[in-house]
Amino acid sequence: MGYPKLHRAFLRNQGYPLNLDFPVTHNQRLVHKMICDRSSLIPITSDKWRVRTYVKEILGAELAEKILIPVYHVSKTGKDIPHTEWHHEFFLKANHGSRLNKLVQPGDSPQSVSELAVSWLGKSYGQGLHEWAYRDIPRRIICEKVLRDRDGKIPMDVKFYCYHGKCKMVYYVSDRYEGLSELITDEKQVVLPFILRHGVKLMSSVPVVDNFDQMLGIAEALSQRFIFSRVDLYSVEGKVYFGELTHYDGAGMERLQSYEADLAEGRLWLTQNYHKSLAEVYSEVLKENKEGINKIVHRISASDA
Repeated sequence: MGYPKLHRAFLRNQGYPLNLDFPVTHNQRLVHKMICDRSSLIPITSDKWRVRTYVKEILGAELAEKILIPVYHVSKTGKDIPHTEWHHEFFLKANHGSRLNKLVQPGDSPQSVSELAVSWLGKSYGQGLHEWAYRDIPRRIICEKVLRDRDGKIPMDVKFYCYHGKCKMVYYVSDRYEGLSELITDEKQVVLPFILRHGVKLMSSVPVVDNFDQMLGIAEALSQRFIFSRVDLYSVEGKVYFGELTHYDGAGMERLQSYEADLAEGRLWLTQNYHKSLAEVYSEVLKENKEGINKIVHRISASDA
């Protein structure tokens, strides 16, 4: 069996075995994509700097300029960030990985900021779980404008899960820095309670996003060339902003509430389900389980876990 560490990590996190020969769940297919899909577009769109060129190519320069977050500075070394000359906050980001970001405020130590940037540039990302696309990204540090809403808060993340260029699920993440809460709906903003992440705090209602239809169109356009991708956008005072395009959502290790939900989401990778909603596919999975079709998978999962 190849990738033994990956198999152990997957079983530990998901509670059922990783099957790379015949992946069926969303998380199995994600790991399979990490290992087997070598599209040259994946490293480009995983790169938080070069993806801006991709956005311009797909959406056109005029729209891209409106939705791309302004960048103050890009550094190859992390040692030449001129923020002591600035009188505003910014996000310090590394372009070659996930969660490599920091909110920098006026007055923060220049030495600490530089040391953090240099440390990020000196580290590879994603190799432990075979997220190959990050490996060869030319490493850069990006200093990016901080978006805030009228209340001065960081805006809500609106993450569009797209399969073959069609959105099937929308993941809302609010108050990331002040009491995280989340909600998942379908593309029509109908809540999908069965697909929620394990152990999350739920929003009390579906957020009102005035330009949701525009965001949906942008997400589907940017995802057209991929079997699966997640497009992160923001809505701030009536304007849409692009966040990032992600191929390895959770690296296949984020656990859903049930195996059935994981299996249903996995079926969205199949072209025959292109016109089906996630709720429809989930109902099919439950019906099959009731008829005993999927029970053997559960027995294998229970014995291996």
